Amino acid sequence: MKRQLAIFTILSVFAFLPASAMAQSSKRVIVRAGKILDVKSGKTLTNQTIVIEGDKIVSFGADTKATPSDTVIDLSAATILPGLIDVHTHLTSNPQFGYEALGISVPREALIGAKNARITLDAGFTTVRNVGATAYSDIALRDAINDGDVPGPRMLASGPALGITGGHCDNNLLPFEYHAQEAGVADGVEGVQRKVREVIKYGADVIKFCATGGVLSKGDDPQASQYTLEEMKAIVADAHRLGRKVAAHAHGAQGILWASQAGVDSVEHGSYINEAAIAEMKKNGTYLVPTRYLGDWLAENMVKIGMPEMYAKKEREILPIVDNNLKRAFASGVKVALVPTRLSILTVLMRGSLPCM
Repeated sequence: MKRQLAIFTILSVFAFLPASAMAQSSKRVIVRAGKILDVKSGKTLTNQTIVIEGDKIVSFGADTKATPSDTVIDLSAATILPGLIDVHTHLTSNPQFGYEALGISVPREALIGAKNARITLDAGFTTVRNVGATAYSDIALRDAINDGDVPGPRMLASGPALGITGGHCDNNLLPFEYHAQEAGVADGVEGVQRKVREVIKYGADVIKFCATGGVLSKGDDPQASQYTLEEMKAIVADAHRLGRKVAAHAHGAQGILWASQAGVDSVEHGSYINEAAIAEMKKNGTYLVPTRYLGDWLAENMVKIGMPEMYAKKEREILPIVDNNLKRAFASGVKVALVPTRLSILTVLMRGSLPCM
């Protein structure tokens, strides 16, 4: 496992060149690559030269002569591949669950995000879609990366995920007298329309909402739909009209079906997906983002991370059925945005942050 991690670190060397840093330089950057993966042809090319001007790769191929003003990076002993993309991250979160999470402030979460953004970039991921954060901590992180204040991948950030009162995307750990509620909570067609416009106002690149219950939340059922079909349609209609794509957290089959019917661009998790939901997703071209590696990681680390039993019970129930359901979805030809592999598990171990279930 350690050897695989070392190999992957070498492969991702090119990710150490943040776009913001390259954009600030007027000099050409020439990278001498021993090998480079051409993802279009599927071939590994040898003795290649990559030429970067500003923030763009302008060419790669045969040897290019460097001038005295060029910056030359010698990776002749390494293999380079394009930056990887992770479409389901929560960079501002660490794997902390239950009541200990209540002690993390929004400013602290943003700083956790700065740490995880650097680790993610170093792991070879140059673009991420961050689908859910407390308040707008991920928007602040994205802006800091764009301004060159901290190193990190390009981010498409959602801000707070939309959810029903008391649902998976609401704070349900505190009793009534605290009147605690997450920033993305909205109910009813009018309420979700207003909330979509609000999160876009404060910087969201993508809209995330919770169509069903989840695993890492108190008192809800992953199989139960939370938003109605009408509410989902309203979310998608406003988001698309305002130029944002929509990601729906959905474990249960009914929620997956409704989310696809409503026109979402992607379904996250899809644990209880059935034939009807698969057919609807294929018809509508809805992408599935399975986040499968998360289940393995949680199963292996429940005790170590002190996962509360109210979460662990749901995790144990969901794990046995996920693989067969996802295999059927893959075999049926559903579009898949990301199929996590053991390599992804290695990346998670490097990064610290975990997707939310």
